[in-house]
Amino acid sequence: MEKTANKKLSELLEQIGVETKKKIYWEETLDSSIVVKTHPNKRNIPITEAKILLVEDQPSNRKTIEVYLKQKVGKVDIAENGKQAVELFEKEQYDIVLMDLQMPIMGGIEASLRMRKIEENRDFSIPIIAFTANFYSDDKEISIEVGMDAYLSKPFQSKTLFGLMQEYI
Repeated sequence: MEKTANKKLSELLEQIGVETKKKIYWEETLDSSIVVKTHPNKRNIPITEAKILLVEDQPSNRKTIEVYLKQKVGKVDIAENGKQAVELFEKEQYDIVLMDLQMPIMGGIEASLRMRKIEENRDFSIPIIAFTANFYSDDKEISIEVGMDAYLSKPFQSKTLFGLMQEYI
């Protein structure tokens, strides 16, 4: 099964034309969620002024995260799937993207690859934090391999997500 997933990933990378390999490190948080991340390239934007793109297909998860973020950051745009996220990303400038991996229409992996392709014409790369409940899959490694900056396993506490966002913003 792992070979099939890697073959699909290779085909997707080739189709979109994105190459990336990042050094990663692991960290287990106090709430037992797992964070996998690259070394942050911090942009030093005040979190209260940050513009966030939240990509989450589950209404209850989306609303919970959105309510929390709106108390902490400047602006939150919402996409219910990867296709909507890519469309918003083409038009808007974000400080960070919070990306669910398992979604209908277009998943988080493909959406992130397409975002990285769009960024080839921009001056800097926007941090993408992946999150999913699919803890035992190879999503962690694939997320980082395709250019995401961090991976957070669900369930996680809001303060864990906020701390991770502060590292990258």
